[in-house]
Order: sequence, then C-alpha cells, then structure tokens
Amino acid sequence: MIKDSQISDLLHSHHLFSSLAESELEQLLRCASVMGLPAHEILFHQGDDAERFYLIVKGHLRLYRTSVQGQEKVIEVVREGSSFAEALMFNQQANYPVSAQAVSDCKLISFDSHAYLHLLRNNPNACIAIMANMSHRLRKHVNEVELLSVQNAQNRLLLFLLRNMQTIAPNQGLVTLDIPKRMLASRLSIQPETFSRLIKKMVTEGLILESHGEIHIRDVSQLYADANIPMEDMAAPSTSGSGADKPRPLGQSIAIRQLK
Repeated sequence: MIKDSQISDLLHSHHLFSSLAESELEQLLRCASVMGLPAHEILFHQGDDAERFYLIVKGHLRLYRTSVQGQEKVIEVVREGSSFAEALMFNQQANYPVSAQAVSDCKLISFDSHAYLHLLRNNPNACIAIMANMSHRLRKHVNEVELLSVQNAQNRLLLFLLRNMQTIAPNQGLVTLDIPKRMLASRLSIQPETFSRLIKKMVTEGLILESHGEIHIRDVSQLYADANIPMEDMAAPSTSGSGADKPRPLGQSIAIRQLK
C-alpha cells in the first residue's frame, strides 16, 4: 500500500479523497499504484478501456483528441495536484475519449474506478464534494467556449493574454507561458503558423517582447486599442504584490478567470 507522506498530504487535501474516512482511503490505496511517466510518453490512447483514473503528484500532461485526418487538438493540460479521467466512471463511459501524454516527467497515482465507486455508494459527503468540483469545472468550460467564440485568431490571442496578464508597471504587463507555444496554439484553436505570425507582428510593432516563455506587454493601451474584446474583459488586469490575484497555470483552462 502507498505510504509516502507527500502523497498522503495530497490525497487528504484533494476533493475526491478529503471526505473519505481513513479506513476507506486505506482500502482505496490497496488498489492504487504510483507510476512514473517520462516526458512525451503516452499514458493511454483515445478509445482505450477506461478502467482507472489518475492524480498527478509531479509534472503535467496533455489530454488531446485525434481527428480522422490525424490532426491533434489539445483539450486540456493537467498539472500537479489535479486529477483526470474520474468523470468517466460516473456516466459509465467504457472508453477514454482522449489520449493522455506527458509534457514533462510525471509522477502519477493510478486508481481503480470500480473500487472508488464502491466507496462512494456509502459516503454522501464525498459525493457532494465531487458535485461541487464538477460545477466549478463546468463554469471554466463555459468561459472557454466564450473565448473560442471570439471571431478571429488575433482577438482570441489578445483575450488570452489579457486574462492571464500580471501588471508589472503602469500600462505594462507580463504573461508567463509554462507550456509549449504549439500546445497553447492548439488550446486556442489557432494554427501554429498563425500563432507565430501574430506574435512576430506584435514584436515587430514594438507592442510586446517575447523571450524564454515570457511575453512582456510594453504598451497595454496600444495593444488593445483596436481589439474587438468583450467589454467585461477590458477591465484592469491583476497586479503584482500581496493580496493581488495571480494568474493560474495557462493550460488548465483557456478562460483562466473572469476579470472584474
């Protein structure tokens, strides 16, 4: 059985397990296993039998779908402390609808879906906690639909930068990218070539500086002067310093947060 203290702390703080009694958690861990997944390795393929769900202890991976033409669409990037594939056991979906591939070296916990469902049937508190989390995820997906409905690639990129920008000086902002640009382009439904062209255009016009995964917005007002962005998003972005909202990792959800 898994007895690692770091893993134990993670499980006790995670919504899927925090409402379980110690005896129930021990029972679940008897059917669980810790596994390592090197960067770029596939965990499962779209269409494989969905008999297990996972919790990331370290690293992050991407969930993606492959079209009949062979094109890949990144659905989500899952990071440390997050679970995935658990929703499939509630609607009795037999196969994974996506493929999962490590973006960096990963450490995962693999859980037996049937064993977990058996515990939930006798634990209404855990069921309520899971429903609350799924409601939160639904709100995030609604925000993502909103972003992807923006008419063109340039405005989708601008809205993404705005929602993830941290103010570092008057009229200046910083966005830190923690996933490859090609993967981000897929999340924004932008062709990689178009994404690179848009970034290069902004750099050439002196609106941004881009280096080593950071985008420094030199003039926020000028960058968004002619942007067709929803008015509710054109409020001041987060500011650095204590008490300020901090952008979340970029891949978890396209619409990271609603700016006030």
